[in-house]
Amino acid sequence: MNFEPTIPNSETTEERNPFAIRFLEPSQVRLFHSDPSDAAIRLTLEGELSWRSVRIARAFPFSDPEAYIGLRDEEDEDIGIVRDLKSLDAESRAVATAALDRRYFTPKVLKVHSVSEKSGSATFDVETDRGPVRFVVRSLRDNSFSMGPNRLMLVDSEGGRYEFPDITAYGGKAYYVLSKVM
Repeated sequence: MNFEPTIPNSETTEERNPFAIRFLEPSQVRLFHSDPSDAAIRLTLEGELSWRSVRIARAFPFSDPEAYIGLRDEEDEDIGIVRDLKSLDAESRAVATAALDRRYFTPKVLKVHSVSEKSGSATFDVETDRGPVRFVVRSLRDNSFSMGPNRLMLVDSEGGRYEFPDITAYGGKAYYVLSKVM
């Protein structure tokens, strides 16, 4: 099987509309690893092209995580979108789901033990659904994302994401700090 990307003769790079959305036919999409130790995700569009490594992302990671799954090549160019993750074959769906779980790993904060602010950074000592953690968020306003009336996501200084499902549930100083960025 050839994994080198090829461009069909009838279409050149110059002819492509970079803003066009290409929806992929699920029956033609095959996502796989060449062997279990290979971290790279390979893609074959049956009868068309193959890629050695693709990236997978959700268009709506919180509101509709199973729909509109985007596939991009190594140069970060769009390959296309799968409308429904469930429409893929079992192997492709398993590969995509594992990649998406890694990409969107976001522990939910269950309890805030303490929070402190200093020089524009906030340090949180929390209990999450994945265990206790302490993290620092620099520039709280720039690294917080409202996901609803009381729902917030913070991105720490190392790129980790933490979801606060309801900031009113944490009370005291945690609510004061979190409500400033809502």
